[in-house]
Amino acid sequence: MSSPLNLQIAGLLTLLPLAVLAVTAKLQRNFQFWLFLAAAIAGCGGVFVQSMAHGWEAGLSANLWASCAVSLIAFAALSAVNAEAVRLAALLLPYLILFALLALLFASFSEPSPSVASAAWFRAHVVLAVASYGVLTLGAIAGLAVLIQERALKRRQSGWSERALPPLLEAEGLQIKLLVWAAIFMAAALASGFANTFMESGSWPQISHKVLLSILAFLVLLGLLITHHMTGIRGRRAARWFLAGYLLLTLGYPGVKFVKDVLLG
Repeated sequence: MSSPLNLQIAGLLTLLPLAVLAVTAKLQRNFQFWLFLAAAIAGCGGVFVQSMAHGWEAGLSANLWASCAVSLIAFAALSAVNAEAVRLAALLLPYLILFALLALLFASFSEPSPSVASAAWFRAHVVLAVASYGVLTLGAIAGLAVLIQERALKRRQSGWSERALPPLLEAEGLQIKLLVWAAIFMAAALASGFANTFMESGSWPQISHKVLLSILAFLVLLGLLITHHMTGIRGRRAARWFLAGYLLLTLGYPGVKFVKDVLLG
């Protein structure tokens, strides 16, 4: 059962104050920032928790809200340890607002919860899968910030990107840190997914579009991580590979659900 429409609208509205401050380059890591961020997490998280009230809802809308909530939680954790990470909100919040709008648009499309042999294993897999996508979303935002800052630097332009986004070197550092965590969460999500399927059917999962795209995304991120360790790759090249991995996982996660729920449903 999808969350009530008024609750989803409220979740969307909680994203707006932080987005306005971030896009206008007026966001600072102060009490107001934490207050608005807590409200956004509560708003999106409330929709996600309500959709979980009667078991995991596998539909597109619920997954988009879950991605918003987990991305905000990852953003809060990163902002707590790195002051410059706050400035990623200028790209992250508009992107999450888009997710929330799509969740509202497709709220009437739902997918029944799958039957599972072990509820504990399945819940662990869901948490790890959503966490990996949330962390990867934040990393992709850092990669996008790298591309924008490099382009502005080459054109010797100082404007919105300089005021609103993290400095280039800081954005590169955030991207690599998030790459490590995304690879860890993805490895755990894939392992728990394989284990859950094996416990349920006694065999390994079939290579569906979702599984194939998720594995390809993990291999791209793992390859980028190894290449960075060996050659020190960074900047625009690393950002493009990161975004390629994110695109693959997006096609495999909300993309497949869009096809199943909306186009075929």
